[in-house]
Amino acid sequence: MTNLISVSSAPIAKLEDKKYYDLSGTLKVMKKVFRESVVDGFELQLEPEWDSENPPLTDAQYADWTKTPKYTSGEILTMVKRGGPPILSAHANRDIGNYLCSDRESDVEKGKRVMYEALSLADGLGAEVCVFHLWNTRKKRLNLSHLRDVFCNTAAQFPRVKAAVENIPTHSEGHTPFSLVRLFDYITLDLRWAVMYRELNAFESTIDRVVNVHLRGRLERDRWVLDGSGISFYEALDRIRNEWDYSGLLTLEPEGGIQSSSFGNFVEAMRSLRT
Repeated sequence: MTNLISVSSAPIAKLEDKKYYDLSGTLKVMKKVFRESVVDGFELQLEPEWDSENPPLTDAQYADWTKTPKYTSGEILTMVKRGGPPILSAHANRDIGNYLCSDRESDVEKGKRVMYEALSLADGLGAEVCVFHLWNTRKKRLNLSHLRDVFCNTAAQFPRVKAAVENIPTHSEGHTPFSLVRLFDYITLDLRWAVMYRELNAFESTIDRVVNVHLRGRLERDRWVLDGSGISFYEALDRIRNEWDYSGLLTLEPEGGIQSSSFGNFVEAMRSLRT
């Protein structure tokens, strides 16, 4: 079975000198890439910068939030469905884990609401997978039973969408990213984090629950490079796809920045994932 090939929406905005939070501009870039016939669709990244209530909690500049247009999930759905390319997966707001792991009940309730909206949007777009960063990466103690109950109860309301937990970093005592994601029904395997934690091979035992693989790579001419990993990008891809017989979604997440001048190289590098 041939894997569906996807690419994350936010990083490719730079191919047309757009910002990652520029939704309308990013949709234009997605359409341009889709016309090259090198992807089957896209992973739509839902940015916390689009939230009108408060600035992002993770990995962002406050200045970006102040100048970013705000969108409701309904508005995003309308914009994307209006002639947009296929959405194979959605990546939920990366702040959800921080909300759900908060000691404040108001934050937890917001996390539930934002998680519900992401799943609803994925369902409305016909996306099979919705990816979640489910914990606060800096928190040393996690209430895993509570976190799992909240997540599973919300996900159960959207049976057509596979709510997949990603192996993001953790400081939780006694846990690693793999030991956490294996607690859930569906997994998104992020190649960069799996290699960094030396856990890539561990995922073979759960490959039947992996529904999305984030292939992280830096563009170098017409190929993808996995820096500082001890294994090449294409060796890792071959292991996952051929040795482990993984037939699910492959989502390329470009690293290191890509520029408009490298569009042709990007297209050829995406084409290399088919071989």
